[in-house]
Amino acid sequence: MKTVIEYSDSLDDQMELKRVMKATDMACVLFEIQINMKKKMVHMLDAYNATDAEYDLLDKVWECINDEFESHKIHVDELID
Repeated sequence: MKTVIEYSDSLDDQMELKRVMKATDMACVLFEIQINMKKKMVHMLDAYNATDAEYDLLDKVWECINDEFESHKIHVDELID
């Protein structure tokens, strides 16, 4: 597929171009946050001998993060090969 997008020198167009150019990087970061980061945090809590309250807090944080993904209809599995 080939798409041609034209941009002017306006600040708005420059910002839009930067967003387009970094879209894959942003998708990769979102994937890392949603899929892998909680696992890393659990391992860190395990090594720290965390309390149940600390694990509960982590679950709440992840619930909030996932709510944001859902409210913006972002499905990272659709963005990453």
